[in-house]
Amino acid sequence: MDPHERTARLAREPFLDLVSFRADGTAAHTPVWVSGDGTHLFVSTFAHSWKVRRILADPRVAVAACDGYGALLPEAAYAAGRATVLDRSEFRPGVRAHRAKYGRHFSLMWPARWPLRLIGKRRVWIVVDLVEEPPPTIDPPTVRG
Repeated sequence: MDPHERTARLAREPFLDLVSFRADGTAAHTPVWVSGDGTHLFVSTFAHSWKVRRILADPRVAVAACDGYGALLPEAAYAAGRATVLDRSEFRPGVRAHRAKYGRHFSLMWPARWPLRLIGKRRVWIVVDLVEEPPPTIDPPTVRG
């Protein structure tokens, strides 16, 4: 499947399992909200989160459709990608894409996060570009319900 088609399909999913890799090579699973612009997938998160630290050390990631708890959806398969952490000056495309997808919910939640900046909780965007290579072998996430 064409990476742009796959990107668009994954961007329509409510949640993705974003897999980043620890220094020892093991996979770390994180269910995230995602949006896209047809070329890139956008994820918003806190700057000091472990997934950001792992991506800064190793930009290889894998993504697959999941539910809000992180359990993979039936027929979901991982796609390989490269992630980039954007600073504040590059937020606009991610904000636009999230607002278009999540509408009122995003418009209410985004300003509510601003007070967290007062205690040092800065937000960044992770941009994922899918690549045409097979994803690494990844065990499905362990989901506790």
